[in-house]
Amino acid sequence: MVAGDKQAYSLDDLRAIEALPENADKRFELINGGIELVNPPKPKHAYTADRFYVALERYGQETQSGIAFSDSLGYDLPNGDSLIPDASFVSREQIWFPLPDDNFTFAPLVAVEVASPSNSSRDLYDKAESFLECGTKVVWIAYLGKQIVDVCHRSPDGKLVVEKLGLNAIISGEDVLPGFSLPVKDVFPPQE
Repeated sequence: MVAGDKQAYSLDDLRAIEALPENADKRFELINGGIELVNPPKPKHAYTADRFYVALERYGQETQSGIAFSDSLGYDLPNGDSLIPDASFVSREQIWFPLPDDNFTFAPLVAVEVASPSNSSRDLYDKAESFLECGTKVVWIAYLGKQIVDVCHRSPDGKLVVEKLGLNAIISGEDVLPGFSLPVKDVFPPQE
């Protein structure tokens, strides 16, 4: 929420806040009626997000199945949330060229979040649930300190299902991105 306010905001409220001159260079997310400032990523965060983006982009180009996006793209979801994942993948069936001028108004096929020190697991799971509710098939959440990746799905009854992958595991594209694989150890900055 903005400055401790308890008001529930809408997408129109978010756009009005973004349009204020003092917010010209700021980015915000809207989730569950709360507006949050999105801070620029620090180097380790950006490194990890970029590893996911590069792997997804390579996959999309090799298979001609879709396009990867970095954290510069927002999604105005059908449930009213507006989120900016750290990386995402949109399938060719969802949209192709020409790309729209504004945020996508649907959920990506795959979304990636990299945990920041200011994020609680609940914050990240709220984002995952929002994406999954709107059609995303899998959300990957990377935790820098723990060097684990949560693989988030939605169960048939709509509940969040989380599988934790350790440093020696492989992130699989499952049936969402057939043939995609990424070693967990490759997404985190090397430890000296």
